[in-house]
Amino acid sequence: MIRFAAFCLVALIQLPAVAGTFNQVVNIGDEMPDFTHLPSTWGAPVSASDYSDYDVLVLVSLANHCPWSNGADGDTSELARQFADQNVAFLGFSVSHREEDKLPAMIEHAEQADYPFNFLYDESQELGRALGATATPEYFVYNSDRELVYTGLLHNSPATNRGGSLRYTEGEPTDHYVRDAIQATLEGEEVAVKETQSFGCVVEYVQS
Repeated sequence: MIRFAAFCLVALIQLPAVAGTFNQVVNIGDEMPDFTHLPSTWGAPVSASDYSDYDVLVLVSLANHCPWSNGADGDTSELARQFADQNVAFLGFSVSHREEDKLPAMIEHAEQADYPFNFLYDESQELGRALGATATPEYFVYNSDRELVYTGLLHNSPATNRGGSLRYTEGEPTDHYVRDAIQATLEGEEVAVKETQSFGCVVEYVQS
């Protein structure tokens, strides 16, 4: 069991599950929410249909201000590069209305972090809400039919990056949930671990 008590100041509030085991909105097998013309760090607006030909699409909830999101940057980028030649795409997205999380800052952060994937700004927060995203970082893996096959943590040892100092909560990761979900999906096999409890900075939704 992952021990996160020492990091309670940024831990997620535990809420009763409604849809999935941990996600209140989506369940495994659900269709990926559609999105259109979201501005991106690569310049051109992005729609879900732009990525329809990929065998696997991974959506990642991120936020520049969050030390947990920053702590995942290196491992997320490395994983995206590992699968770059296997028809797998990653897309980061931010829903935060903080100035340090909006598109101009996203462009700067993506360059500094050397993201090998595009990073989208969802100012409406509609994509984040439709995914039930509650944390940064949080991962959503979809198969070629755009059915959800995994959601939750990147691996079993979330990292924090404060002032350039990277620290894993549980030492070097041993259970690579997103990597294994991608590999199983590419091989036409069932994903062994389909859900984990996301952990990081709480996504700040605007009250309607």
